[in-house]
Amino acid sequence: SNELFGVTAKIFDCPWNTSNVLLTLTLQAEDAVKSSGNNLVFLIDVSGSMQSQDKLPLLKTAFTYLTETLTSADTVSIVTYSGQESVVLEGCKGTYTDRILSAVNALGAGGSTNGQAGLQKAYEIAAKYYIQGGNNRIILASDGDLNVGISSPEQLKQFVSEKRDAGIYLTT
Repeated sequence: SNELFGVTAKIFDCPWNTSNVLLTLTLQAEDAVKSSGNNLVFLIDVSGSMQSQDKLPLLKTAFTYLTETLTSADTVSIVTYSGQESVVLEGCKGTYTDRILSAVNALGAGGSTNGQAGLQKAYEIAAKYYIQGGNNRIILASDGDLNVGISSPEQLKQFVSEKRDAGIYLTT
């Protein structure tokens, strides 16, 4: 009641090994609310530090799996940032898989990390394609700190909180 999710834990003797006990955890969240679609803005750090195989190349692979779950009710935009922000894909329907993957696969890494400019542009795009009753979300993919523009955790928290109150959420 009034919790994000509930947890029930039980400990009991292990039937096949009497010197051990078993722990069972049961999690329950509220039933999912049917969404009117997803307005997803991917904010991708393409600074020089994202070059290694476990960063930008891994993200490109993950996009392949993501596109398999998108529908015509979904909208995808991609904003990148390094020394400056760039809108790589804007307002693309989720069923345009080839267009989405082409934009992602063309990304390369280099430059500094101007996250503030990227955040501002991502929120602008998210607001432009806002879906009433939908999941309006910016997904930030980065390997570290913002070192140009807003860089303090307090300033960043305030900026993101104001946008959240407008119905646009940030996942990192």
